[in-house]
Amino acid sequence: MVATDGAIEVLSTRLKLSKADQEQLAGARSASILRNDDRAALTAAQTGAASRDAEAADEDFRPGFLRVRVLEAEGLPSRPGGAPCDPYVVVALCELTGRRARRTAARVGGAAPSWNESFDFDVRTCALAQVVVDVWDRSAAAGGEDDLMGKAVISLSECRPGMPHTFFKNLLEGRLVFRVLFDHAPLPSVDDEEAQYKQALGL
Repeated sequence: MVATDGAIEVLSTRLKLSKADQEQLAGARSASILRNDDRAALTAAQTGAASRDAEAADEDFRPGFLRVRVLEAEGLPSRPGGAPCDPYVVVALCELTGRRARRTAARVGGAAPSWNESFDFDVRTCALAQVVVDVWDRSAAAGGEDDLMGKAVISLSECRPGMPHTFFKNLLEGRLVFRVLFDHAPLPSVDDEEAQYKQALGL
């Protein structure tokens, strides 16, 4: 309980407190008020932080739009007999509700293929979505099994909405380059996106 100025004056009169005792009592009251103010400020800060966290969580669980642009690879290995590899890329969007996958169409072989192909997906819940990119070497034998050359996994929660992110991911041997663009608003066309990207880089 915090003593008011009037209560301090009454106590001082009834108890016949000295001036020093009166000042000490007033100081205790001020300290109590400060403690109460500190507690109120802390409570307000905690409430504000919780509100911001809730807003961020709501933002993470909104749907959105995703584009994965498979650019190129470098340093891919040759086959055991010395023949060049015949790589292709599978891009998958993995969510709790399922997995949707697309693959590159261009037949580009060798150690440094360039695909430059884009794949668009609708994202139901960005906070729980992952982009999985696999690089495969197509089998030379008809009906043979393709060989996995490497994998990259990206969580959409790592991507800032509306900002293109270019990833350089190491494979078992060599490196893959691809770009991810996610936003809650519909994405621009592939050509417009590329023009904006080059403009931002000053190209």
